[in-house]
Parts: sequence; C-alpha cells; structure tokens
Amino acid sequence: MNTTLMLTGDICKDIIDPGLIQSEHQPLTAAQREFLWKLFVQIGNVWENVYYESSNLKSSWLEMIAAKTNVAPSYTGEYINATYVLQELIDLNGEENAYRLLFLTYKQPAGPPTTRLAHTKTFVVNEFIIMQVMASGFKHFGGKNYHGYVKGSRYSKQDLVRVYKPDPATNTDPQS
Repeated sequence: MNTTLMLTGDICKDIIDPGLIQSEHQPLTAAQREFLWKLFVQIGNVWENVYYESSNLKSSWLEMIAAKTNVAPSYTGEYINATYVLQELIDLNGEENAYRLLFLTYKQPAGPPTTRLAHTKTFVVNEFIIMQVMASGFKHFGGKNYHGYVKGSRYSKQDLVRVYKPDPATNTDPQS
C-alpha cells in the first residue's frame, strides 16, 4: 500500500482540474503570504542549501510572488490551495514531518496534476525550488564562481560569474 496516501487527508486527495486554479480578483492575505514564506524557508532548511534561513532571498521572493499574483495568469489560486494542503499535512503529520513528506516522500504521478497535493507540488513547491536555486541556492552548496541567474537593475552591480581581474599591485596574473 502507498504510505504517502495514508499521510494525506481529504484536501490533499481532492481531485481537481489540471489547469491553473482560478482566483481572479482575490488577493493573498498577509497570513497566507507568511505561510508561503515559511514553506520557501523550509525548502532551504530541508536541503540545507542556504544560509540565514533564506532571509537574504526574501525581497526577491516577494517580487516573484507579486509578479505571479498581479499579472495574468495569476497563481493566487495555486498559492491559496498550497496553504490548505500544507496545513492539512501539518495537522496530520506534525510540522517537520509535513515538509519532509511534501519535499522528499511525495512522488508526483506522471502527467498533469489532478489533485490539490499535485497542484501544490507542481505550481508552488517546484516553482519555489527553482526560484531559490536561481537566486543563490547553488552558491551555498560551496560554489564560489556562481552568483545566481537573477538579473535586472538591482543585480547589475554583481557579475554573473567571477571575472578575471589582474593583480593591480604586480600587474600579473594572480592565478599563475
């Protein structure tokens, strides 16, 4: 028997359409946004791939949330769904186990997402993982030549990768 299904409840198993959950003109509440932020932080904690509990990524994360909820197609319905799914997982399994179950145990079936849990994994968790890696997750795995893929006016002062700069004191190549 599949133990993942035993650790989920009615909300997680609820069958829904595989397309984006519609929620036009419904904003995220501050509580829902904070709940999602906690989910994002737990991604880094479970994989131990970021420092400072992802706090250095919060402004970029908030920009992503704003972009995904203020412009069509809106992910607001997916984000609200994720809060219900995660709350059910926490209620049934405890907080620490809920995140591990969601990130490491639950295997998404092939094909389009047709349950609330599959929607959460596809449209929220996977997107948050991508955002975390793009914003600097690899850097914290020990890579020293990586600054993240995120670019724009805020990031223009930092090169994408470390660039060669001759030693100004000796005017020689520091790597030779």
